[in-house]
Amino acid sequence: MRNQNEQEIYDLVEFLNQCPLGIIKADHKGQIVMQNAMASQILMPFCLFKGCSNIDIFAILKEMKPEWLHRIKDFKDSFGDIINNERVAINFPNQKDAVYLNFNVIRINETTYQYAFNDISARVKTEEELNSLSKEKAIESGKLEMAVGVLHDIGNAATAFGTDVARLQNKLEGKEKDELLKLEGLFEKQSKSLDAALGAGKGAALKNFISVLRKSLIHRETESSELVKKLYFTTSHIQEILNIQRSYVKGKTKGERAPFKLSSIIDDALRIQERGLLKRDVKITKYIPLDTPPIKGDKTKLVQVLINAFKNCAEAFDEVKDHREKKLHIELRTESSNHMVVLLIKDNANGFDPNLSEELLEKGNSHKKTGTGFGLYNSKQIIETHQGAISITSKGIGTGAEFLIKLPYIN
Repeated sequence: MRNQNEQEIYDLVEFLNQCPLGIIKADHKGQIVMQNAMASQILMPFCLFKGCSNIDIFAILKEMKPEWLHRIKDFKDSFGDIINNERVAINFPNQKDAVYLNFNVIRINETTYQYAFNDISARVKTEEELNSLSKEKAIESGKLEMAVGVLHDIGNAATAFGTDVARLQNKLEGKEKDELLKLEGLFEKQSKSLDAALGAGKGAALKNFISVLRKSLIHRETESSELVKKLYFTTSHIQEILNIQRSYVKGKTKGERAPFKLSSIIDDALRIQERGLLKRDVKITKYIPLDTPPIKGDKTKLVQVLINAFKNCAEAFDEVKDHREKKLHIELRTESSNHMVVLLIKDNANGFDPNLSEELLEKGNSHKKTGTGFGLYNSKQIIETHQGAISITSKGIGTGAEFLIKLPYIN
């Protein structure tokens, strides 16, 4: 028959073993003092594969992620986060997909470290599938239709949505933090008894361990709340994109051309690319006169050209390494001498070699690492079939770029 203290310790051990996270307590030399069932379940295959000790976390990290080991050993503070939500990929022989682990490492005191990790392979696979979905939607002729734009936008939004949901599913739910708070108080009251039963200082060590675990759960709960807000934003954005694009395809015949003002589609294209621009903190300025004459064209195809242009601008800022204020300027004007409406899209991103201006508009050419070279080429084809002209220029690396579209207007 267990006494109260023994029962409480037994309950704690059971709680840790049932935790869906792998949890390890180790000393400053990497020797594992305690690990729960999930930690053993996750790490045992790796230890068998690499032939490393399953009681030495340093030996495991040396094989798994050597740079993490250096960061842990070089960490100077007596307590605090060392690794926060970082992932590692493990490739096993004769196994098609890698195993992905998400790690958190906290230094509790001078000699005690906590390692928490979980298997996120299913989440990573979902991310990769959703990303590949949007990349495989090329049309045989290379021309982007509005339907592909819809799938692309939904794919991007769904990727963010799926990632957020997957992260939420990995959060601990329930009243664990309240129970841990009770345990923390109990260990503080029973510190002397625990010292007598387990050894000097063990009571305080257990209290500190529970305190760190409880604070970690609170942090995860706060993070989950922020993720829910992001989900609401993402879902709302998806709906807005669909509403805009439905207005272009509903009741229209493929290739239909009708009079409209170019200014009417600029805001729609911006709204569709808004997430990418906001994420990069790009400041947008516009000069769009209300009296600009109308053009005659296919709104569905022309809005796709603008969507691609704004997307390219947003991604161009990823190459900027300094802390400049990110700017995107949109200007619409009329050239009465040649009866053209002119749209200027100018950014102060990284720019490119001036000699590449014409090459970038050719099929299959791109200066982006992940680019296919079809976006600008398709835009050129669309503009030219509208008897217009398109150009993209830059004065050099670091000077930004200018995207210019000219289309004939009607009286």
